[in-house]
Amino acid sequence: DPLSPQQLIDCSYENGCEGGSFVDVLNYIHDNGDRLNLEKDYPLTPTGAKQDKCQNFTGQVLSYNATHRLQYRQLSTGNENYMKQIVYEQGPIYIYYNARKREDNDTILHQASAKFDHYGYGIYDVPGCPTHENMNHAMVIIGYGTQNGTDYWLMENSWGITWGDEGFIKIKRGANMCGLAT
Repeated sequence: DPLSPQQLIDCSYENGCEGGSFVDVLNYIHDNGDRLNLEKDYPLTPTGAKQDKCQNFTGQVLSYNATHRLQYRQLSTGNENYMKQIVYEQGPIYIYYNARKREDNDTILHQASAKFDHYGYGIYDVPGCPTHENMNHAMVIIGYGTQNGTDYWLMENSWGITWGDEGFIKIKRGANMCGLAT
């Protein structure tokens, strides 16, 4: 059974998706005795939004192997070949991404944000999407591939299965698309 992402959104430090980070999540898991509830016991809200109260149940004790994988380190900036090697050899990579900046008049950012919000299938590709500013959304790279000659990352988003392709997105690989390798 999958673990509960909603518990991490609700209970981790620094407001979950409103300013939190993967480091906050890992610290929460550690401080909670390496326990996390199953998704069936602490399900995602329909929008994946933070709830007002953390419903901190007993949860499952993560195995040594799972806890070991939760250790983290920062990878070299911009090296997607190295990222591919890490995914192949060690498993998923948590990344930050420029997904939702809308405060200014940057047309490319608005296009990138709208295309991300309404993604459903295919390979997400927004030429010129900034790679260096406002890394404001976290996702998990779980794999990679090539479709119709275009390399992509397969990523899981935190917005639930009603977003994207049942909660997943393919993002163009090799272009540091919207800062995913920053």
